[in-house]
Amino acid sequence: MIWLLILVVAIATYFDLQSHRIPNWITYPAVALSFFWFDSFHLIAITLGILFSLIFANWIGAGDIKLAIAISIWSHILNLSQYWIYFALLLGGIAGLGFRQKSIAFAPYMAAGILAANLARSKGFI
Repeated sequence: MIWLLILVVAIATYFDLQSHRIPNWITYPAVALSFFWFDSFHLIAITLGILFSLIFANWIGAGDIKLAIAISIWSHILNLSQYWIYFALLLGGIAGLGFRQKSIAFAPYMAAGILAANLARSKGFI
């Protein structure tokens, strides 16, 4: 199942880098597929995603929020480290300051956050 998460994040990263948009046909099926392993974490993740999309709509794109929901749910299902979001925000924030752009493609930083968190977990740092 990890290959599915990697595939979704890789495709989302490609589209985000090309057009600064993540299509719904990537994120909705990833969230929908997770309902086969439904638990209370799904409700929390989806509720927080909707709340964040309403509050932070001017700062982060809706596709990024939906991708973050999918990654959070699948990280929970696959028992992966949830620290990926801290790494993604740190890396994206540094890039945002460094490049001084109005908007950045955030999916690559979420992908890097997943890799960094799982590498840190495998080495015993977290």
